[in-house]
Amino acid sequence: MTETTGRNMRYLAIKLLELLATLLLVSFLTFAAFSIIPGDAAGIMLGPNASPEQIARLRTELGLDKPVIVQYINWLGGAFTGNLGTSVAYKLPVISLIAERLPVTIGMSVIATVMVIVISYPLAILSARKPGRIGDQVCSFLGHVLFAVPPFVLSLLLIIFTAKFLNIFTVGRYAPPSKDPGMFIGSLILPSFAIALPKIAMTFKFMRSAIIEQNNSEYVKTAKSHGLGNIKILMTHVLPNSNVSSITILSLVLSDILGGSLIVEQVFNLPGLGRLLLSAIARRDFPLLSGMVFYLALITVVLYFAADILAGLADPRIRLK
Repeated sequence: MTETTGRNMRYLAIKLLELLATLLLVSFLTFAAFSIIPGDAAGIMLGPNASPEQIARLRTELGLDKPVIVQYINWLGGAFTGNLGTSVAYKLPVISLIAERLPVTIGMSVIATVMVIVISYPLAILSARKPGRIGDQVCSFLGHVLFAVPPFVLSLLLIIFTAKFLNIFTVGRYAPPSKDPGMFIGSLILPSFAIALPKIAMTFKFMRSAIIEQNNSEYVKTAKSHGLGNIKILMTHVLPNSNVSSITILSLVLSDILGGSLIVEQVFNLPGLGRLLLSAIARRDFPLLSGMVFYLALITVVLYFAADILAGLADPRIRLK
């Protein structure tokens, strides 16, 4: 095994250990948050009219009659094996409820991420070529405006514009991907755009600054003095050296998109994780609520782990530290 391979393996092992430690910490905090809520969880779920026998029966079903450490170990084992118990409100396994709603949230997140990359990167490249010009100022101004407007406000504005003035969108048109894939994707385009707009502004601003910084570096000046064209310098030097910044901002954008989709789903009346989460809160469905919080945190942690690995691949100096 070469020295470089050994360093790469150590880097990967350290990142995996950090991932596992973070997941354990998230699981503990999630469990603790629902364990220290004032009042008896079974009594809260059943309401004030429940009899002591009903409360005792539900406590036994939920495992609340066992010591706290045993409850946590059982819950942790279930969380990492996909068994999070049964929803009190829906009378269905928590994992099946999450899996049923996950395509909407993941689909919106993927479409919004593609929009962010396809729109913000070309705008950042064009704007950074001639900073301070009218085009750059217009893009920067629009970026500030879009970044300041919350996604749910943009959702309402898009609904009004497309439904009232263009008459091309109707809120509530949705079909599961298994029944009508075309309608499923079509119903996610507009809400995904509402989620993506602020992230486009954020990514544009960040990438524009990174490209300008690279354009002003000494190696770019040297490349120009050797007669290399702007496109050649951009593709072979500037963009590759901006990869770490790109990966960092995209990891932040992806986690923000995942959180933003939970709110936008309510505005567009989509059956995603957002509606399920609000339903779990309203019904005091603690098994469902704790399971959703854990798996949303799991997705976020995995995204950051993937970003760390990609950043290490893009810049070997990160792996050497």
